[in-house]
Amino acid sequence: MGCFPKLTLLLFGFSLCSCSKFPPRKYYYVDKKMSWNDAQQYCREKYTDLATFENMDDISRLNSTFSYDWAWIGLQDDPKSWKNTLGNDTNSWRWAVTGETSKTVYNNWYYTNPDNYAGNETCVIMGLEGKWYDKNCGASTSFVCYNVTQQNKKNYMYISITKTWPSAREYCIKLSMDLAVIENSEENAEVSSLKPNNDAIWIGLYRVPWTWSDKSQSSLENWRSSKPENYLGNQHCVVENNLHKWDDDICTIKYVFICHQVAKLRTTVKTKFLTDVDLTDSAINVQILQQLGAKLTSQGLTDFKLQWKIQPKKQENEENRET
Repeated sequence: MGCFPKLTLLLFGFSLCSCSKFPPRKYYYVDKKMSWNDAQQYCREKYTDLATFENMDDISRLNSTFSYDWAWIGLQDDPKSWKNTLGNDTNSWRWAVTGETSKTVYNNWYYTNPDNYAGNETCVIMGLEGKWYDKNCGASTSFVCYNVTQQNKKNYMYISITKTWPSAREYCIKLSMDLAVIENSEENAEVSSLKPNNDAIWIGLYRVPWTWSDKSQSSLENWRSSKPENYLGNQHCVVENNLHKWDDDICTIKYVFICHQVAKLRTTVKTKFLTDVDLTDSAINVQILQQLGAKLTSQGLTDFKLQWKIQPKKQENEENRET
């Protein structure tokens, strides 16, 4: 016989992915000069994180002026995620056909690449001897398309027409193919053998640079003219001026900074279970909370704590009143 216990599920301090809408972020200027990493740590200890801006309404809530010319915000293009590696971060290299990072982590970078020269090289070409180079996606070059046969073998096709990376991909898709995926040295040698020796060709590797410290998916950009530029190849963090325009700079330079705080909420959710198990068993309670936590996370909720509050049965309450 199943029982119907009434349970009240309390959610403490959860925040939504679209934090700028609900609850809104509050911003704080910190007049302490620190490196980007130290500023990040400070904001995480005292507030929520280094400032994330999801839209221009967020920026409009900032004070119009501050004490110094530049202040750190929470935007970074961490080279550990993309330089000489195929990592798993949101700004890491990934294959166009899947939008996912490499399963084999094979790469064949030229020794000075990728370098994100001038701050705008986020697509990949294959050059001499099959070496890979990062390149401005708007450049025009020939390319290689591919598909997978019924025997699960990659079939590559060289296209001599020159196109930008996005246009080359569109061309491949019209052929029911995609830009080449290369996951081992044998495939790399096969693709290299298809092109004339001096030709550079697009392959299907690309990345989306810049990520927010709090892992927000905001795509807002408010760069100054001709920025970012990655001057000298080591500008991987972002500052903003008192006009709220952004520039990339060296992460170890000490600037003041802007933190944000996300409002904490307490929400009560009442639910009813039909079950034969003893819900007063602490081990069962933990298991249920873990499953609920995973479900809430999959729905975009973050930074929450769950707690059971078991309500007394109505009948027991009535008996207690009678006595």
